[in-house]
Amino acid sequence: MSLTGYDIDPAGARGVVNRVETQAEDLPTIRETAHGHMESLIEAAKMRAVTTALTSVWNDMLAVQAEAAEVRIANGNSGMRSAVTAFEDGDINMMEASHATMHQSPDLEIDDAMVVEDE
Repeated sequence: MSLTGYDIDPAGARGVVNRVETQAEDLPTIRETAHGHMESLIEAAKMRAVTTALTSVWNDMLAVQAEAAEVRIANGNSGMRSAVTAFEDGDINMMEASHATMHQSPDLEIDDAMVVEDE
């Protein structure tokens, strides 16, 4: 069964999603390692201006982008799985819902933000 305008190889698409999910399992460990290295840099700097700048780089850029990447990957995988199922089932409403899921903005919860401590 097919939907007009879509040409999907369900088995191939599921294989790609599985590979992406497997590779994404390493992201929390990579993030934790990067966080530890940043803490080491901050500790080694010992200058308020430098520690503030490094903390800002982590909190305002690296942590946010890492969290966003994890959420986007999860949303993309979920949307792709739903899209493949919708394609196989021939359900255009499910296909449109899957498409919307893949484009959701991430809801970020940065739980490893750094704080500059007073000296």
